[in-house]
Amino acid sequence: MNVQQRRLAVGLSALFLLITSGGLLGAATVADRLAGRWEAEVTGDGRTFSFVFEFTTKGNILTGTVELPIQDRSFDIRNGKINGNGISFEAMGLWTGTLEGDQLTLIRELDYGKKQYMKAHRKRGQ
Repeated sequence: MNVQQRRLAVGLSALFLLITSGGLLGAATVADRLAGRWEAEVTGDGRTFSFVFEFTTKGNILTGTVELPIQDRSFDIRNGKINGNGISFEAMGLWTGTLEGDQLTLIRELDYGKKQYMKAHRKRGQ
């Protein structure tokens, strides 16, 4: 191998390492992106309700709380799971959601199949 070929090989190796290590270090997992405070509003029965979510993640396990600020009540998240960019948990109903970028689309299923649809965003200042 001549000098020019060696330089090319070393340069390509360095580029490969840069790309692969940067990709691994720079890529936040869904769990990392979910952790923290989120807020969402839903309108139903002529009223608007706010929810505040405090998500804690560990691997594919989702825990934390769901707060209803208007009622000054908080509920623990139970049976929380992360699957790909989807989540599911129990707290005042059954919740499912999908994280797309910085928006979390949520569906809350209540008794008798009633569903509420909402979009959650990272809480300001978080």
